[in-house]
Amino acid sequence: MLPNPHFKPLRVEDKSKGYVLSIADIHYNAVFKSVNNEYSPEICIERFQKLLSKTIVLIHRLGISKLKVVTLGDDIQGILRLTDVKLNDSAVVKAVVDISKIISHFLNELSKYVEIEYYCVGRSNHSQTRPIGTRASELCAEDFEYIIGNYINECLANNDRVEVHLDLESDCIHIPIAGFNMVAMHGHTLRGIDSAIQNMESIYNEDIDFLLVGHYHGMLEKSLSEGITCDKEILVCPSFVGSDPYADSIFKGSKSACKLFEFTEREGHTASFKIQLN
Repeated sequence: MLPNPHFKPLRVEDKSKGYVLSIADIHYNAVFKSVNNEYSPEICIERFQKLLSKTIVLIHRLGISKLKVVTLGDDIQGILRLTDVKLNDSAVVKAVVDISKIISHFLNELSKYVEIEYYCVGRSNHSQTRPIGTRASELCAEDFEYIIGNYINECLANNDRVEVHLDLESDCIHIPIAGFNMVAMHGHTLRGIDSAIQNMESIYNEDIDFLLVGHYHGMLEKSLSEGITCDKEILVCPSFVGSDPYADSIFKGSKSACKLFEFTEREGHTASFKIQLN
């Protein structure tokens, strides 16, 4: 359990706006060097420090007092295939504990400046254990994200400025923001971007204004249809890990980054801020 930081005074809240910081595809424990990127557990920690400092700058610039932080899965490199095993720096179980501590420390330090609601997507592909030779998502509940989310919750139990939302037994989570219904998921189970919101509305029998996903290791903001007061959008978030040798081989690399989204009542998604980390 982490000790509370020295809290700074909170700014006056603008209740017409809401902010979401997305962190996707950390792939902690991977070690590699690609054409324009290098990654290791030590570099991962350095990037979280950079993310913290850059987020604090945005908090001051935008006058943010409350922030929703979402991790979108693939927090660890995992053991999906032999290539993943070769990339891992240490045992996967150790990586689960390490990344839980790193995220907890990041949230704890960030809470000096804002009140935080933390959301953790409970299912992704690289964090699946896939025991006894099971196929992708065949035993989808066997996922290390469940442990990571609960570990973070325990680490921050004494911090009154951080509220941890645990809904780890579903493919998606719901995040209310500025009067809108946002759904977040990793994205590995989607069957296409353009029909994603329509398909999910049909399955869950609800209106979805925004769909926030990771998985694709690139950025995309796309209006899929028109809502009552604003467009319905899918927001594909960049990866924390950045490009790797495989991405280079298919010419689809992108920079390591996170994204801060601004939402305004009635107007919907009104601004995005890319936080580049390499």
